[in-house]
Amino acid sequence: MKSIRYVLIAILTVASATVFAVEPADNGVSYNIHGKVYNEKGEPLPGASVVALGTTIGSGTNAKGEFTVSLRNAGKQKLKVSYIGYKSKNVEGVTDGAPVVVNMEPADNFIDEVVVTGVRVEKPLKEIPVITRVISNADIKKANPQDFQSLLQYTLPGIQIGYNSMSQAPSIKYQGVDADYIVFLIDGERVSGEGAARNVDFNRFNVDDIERIEVVRGAASTLYGSNALGGVINVITKSANRPFSGNLSARYAGNNGENYSLSVGTRKSRFNSYTTLGYRHKNKYTIGDEKGKDTHVIHPDGTEEIIPNEAYSTTIYGYQIWDASQKFGYAFTDKWSAEVKGTFYNNKRDVREGKKFQESYVDYTISGKTKYIVNPNNILDLSYIFDRYDKNQNYWEAHRTTKNFSHRQQTLRLNYTGQFGDRHSFSAGVEGETEYMKHYMLRDSSHFDRKHFDLYAQDDWSVTDNFNIVLGLRADSETKYPFHVTPKLSMMYNLDNHWIFRAGYANGYRTPSLKELYSAYDMGGLGWFMIYGNEDLIPEKSHQVSASVEFSKETTIGGFNTSVSAYHNRFKDKIDMIDLESGDSQYVNKDKAYTTGVEAIMRMRYRCGVSMMGSYAFVNDYEEYQGKNTSTTRPHSITFNVSYQKDIRNVTGTVTLNGQWTSKLDTYRFNSETKDLSYVTYDPRTMCSLNLTVKVPRGITVGFMVDNLFNYKDTSADSGVQVPQKGISFVGTASINLADLFRL
Repeated sequence: MKSIRYVLIAILTVASATVFAVEPADNGVSYNIHGKVYNEKGEPLPGASVVALGTTIGSGTNAKGEFTVSLRNAGKQKLKVSYIGYKSKNVEGVTDGAPVVVNMEPADNFIDEVVVTGVRVEKPLKEIPVITRVISNADIKKANPQDFQSLLQYTLPGIQIGYNSMSQAPSIKYQGVDADYIVFLIDGERVSGEGAARNVDFNRFNVDDIERIEVVRGAASTLYGSNALGGVINVITKSANRPFSGNLSARYAGNNGENYSLSVGTRKSRFNSYTTLGYRHKNKYTIGDEKGKDTHVIHPDGTEEIIPNEAYSTTIYGYQIWDASQKFGYAFTDKWSAEVKGTFYNNKRDVREGKKFQESYVDYTISGKTKYIVNPNNILDLSYIFDRYDKNQNYWEAHRTTKNFSHRQQTLRLNYTGQFGDRHSFSAGVEGETEYMKHYMLRDSSHFDRKHFDLYAQDDWSVTDNFNIVLGLRADSETKYPFHVTPKLSMMYNLDNHWIFRAGYANGYRTPSLKELYSAYDMGGLGWFMIYGNEDLIPEKSHQVSASVEFSKETTIGGFNTSVSAYHNRFKDKIDMIDLESGDSQYVNKDKAYTTGVEAIMRMRYRCGVSMMGSYAFVNDYEEYQGKNTSTTRPHSITFNVSYQKDIRNVTGTVTLNGQWTSKLDTYRFNSETKDLSYVTYDPRTMCSLNLTVKVPRGITVGFMVDNLFNYKDTSADSGVQVPQKGISFVGTASINLADLFRL
């Protein structure tokens, strides 16, 4: 508890310093560029980003829409002005003379959104050959999610949130693959630790601190690791976007949870700082069944038997979370800048029934990045991150604490980005990583470590003004396995900025995890059965092909966007767990597995205030063992969102309906001792929420939401494929933008 107190005192001290921060005097500044940014109504646009292209210098606009960019090198400059929901605008020939006036236009065309994950440089979606989906800050506000999992459920088609009965934590499947095939990033850096088996701890993602999420669908092997067979989910956190920025927010849902957060920051031409502090709490609840779920058993002679199971209950354990982060950035020259960031996360879980200890999860990260612009066409950046995630057990009666899990990752990366002529954008880099894991499931509860070394290169070639090719190669090596090269190819044809055709191929490669190699765990500690690793495991390989067609059109009344995409993943030597004749379980390389899917999305945004999104995802996840599918992925899902926003004088009201429907599922299990096949059926499921928010002058927003609108109640027996919901919930929210409140 003392360590938490010290961290909070340090964060509050830094936050106080940030509020009164004065940028150090710089006698090397040659001149200042001043200006104002307005929206389509001629009103000041606070929080717009203004960057001098070819430099590391930028600024944010204040409550009056004013900005100042201070440069050392004189001469005409080119400014880039951007703001979420508006078209980016370049202003050329700017000097330190008359103030610059910029009038922004709404971006009703969805493909003008700027992303960074797909090719590591800022580009609008219409220029990205890699299939990418953006969950914007506006999408997050409309969903008003309690946690990261709920946010993905209401905004990302093809995702399934399950519940791991062993760790009592959520698990995620996306497009038919488990979370260990998805690379989760925070601000472009990998997340360490483990919540549920094969999943990161999703509670580390505080939704109040998320600016947007970029999802690269399908294998993204070149830039982020060959094990990104299912895609990359990059959570981009908020930063200061004004000379002074600050926000207070609260979310209260009674026994279903509460969130409180504080952020404060500053952004000036050369210095920026952003501090966040959050507290989240949720009570545990229990789902009890009146009737057990039937198991259908197919015997070796072909006869079928229905075995009713006893009713049982599942407890969803709550948490008490403190988290904090601090970012500092400074531009030493017009070409050279650096940023450091530190984060802290402490999650005290509810005490499990029958246990005499309380679990706590603690994570610390420290990272740094420096960027040097050699010239406008050549950029170098060097980054480092240390991430330590621990699980502790506090035995309060014995007054002692033990550590039964520790995962530490260090990554050092040097990256180069170059522009060659008007046709080639090239990225290349070298990356080294060390990994250490102590786990209660490892042999003798010991620890193991390993080292990774990677080289990568990727070229984005504009063959013509309408046709792009991205070709990438990545070479991976680690302690136990030699170098392996994975290629990637993506192509895009843009027809008049309305029709966009994409296609791609990617090779995936995933080495076994330390747990898959070295586990020796007595499940339950009572001799029920053992879970064994397998040091003879060989790496998984995959081949993925994908294709999509997208249509976008912007009219005088709004924008329309629709897309259809298809993909096929074929795995070789996929690693999974099977039951042995002894009754124990072991990780093995399976016979074969594949996933095939189709996804369709339609989005409409009208200037009258109406916006709509609907998506359908089909996933055929086939994990064959003894000729039957053992997958627990629901094949069909629909996600939808309808929103209406109305301005009445200075008050803005928004009402939003969010929903997700998932189909029924039959999943098989093979008993190696009796040679029986058994399967169970999971019923279809619908979840909806209705969210109302009202924003009044001076940056004050209040809201009310009905979550699980139709009072859907899961059964305990369904917890293997979803987090059981106990019914309807009522949520109140409030936030205060301190910069708008004090008109700063």
